[in-house]
Amino acid sequence: MENLGQYLKKQREAQGLDYFMVYTDIRLKEEQVKLIEDNRFFELGPHGMVRSIVYNYARYLGADLAAVRKELDVLIPEVSHKLQLPQEEKKDKKILLSTNLLWGLGIAVFVIILGLIVYHAYINGWLTPPPILKSGSDSLKTETVVPEEEIPLPDSSRLKMLELTKELNKEAKPGDKDKSDRSSKPRKTDNTDYIKNFMQDSPVNRE
Repeated sequence: MENLGQYLKKQREAQGLDYFMVYTDIRLKEEQVKLIEDNRFFELGPHGMVRSIVYNYARYLGADLAAVRKELDVLIPEVSHKLQLPQEEKKDKKILLSTNLLWGLGIAVFVIILGLIVYHAYINGWLTPPPILKSGSDSLKTETVVPEEEIPLPDSSRLKMLELTKELNKEAKPGDKDKSDRSSKPRKTDNTDYIKNFMQDSPVNRE
């Protein structure tokens, strides 16, 4: 058989069957009949449906079913569908790190970077304390105050004794002439109570 579609078409026309009659008898639409007669079998549908439609149409026309089946095996070979189990996808072994560990590493890196920045700024002198802290630190500094030496005030009685001593010394120094006279003349004793005269105004004597 050279052409299966033309063979079936000649069988239909020989029996005087039109498309409407075919549809009425076996419920095969005009479009499907034309696809079969044009050998456009794969447009009819899936593999199993095509073989079933063509075989039923050939039996309806009274064609040679053995020849039709042989031609179908050539045009539409049966495909053995083996049941294939889905292969398990090989999962790549990945080391999954916990989120807590990742957060810890991130925080540690951030702290290290921040510390380096602060250390670099401190070395270059970019860090200066605020005025409030600076004034407070200055106020905390202890100033060493050297105590002034107290000059003792002279007592009035001592001053009077000093003046009395000076007057006695003045009277005790005679001139050159008086030296010879004093050596020959007897020395007069002075009975004046100078201490009493100078100590009259002392607060000790008033009590």
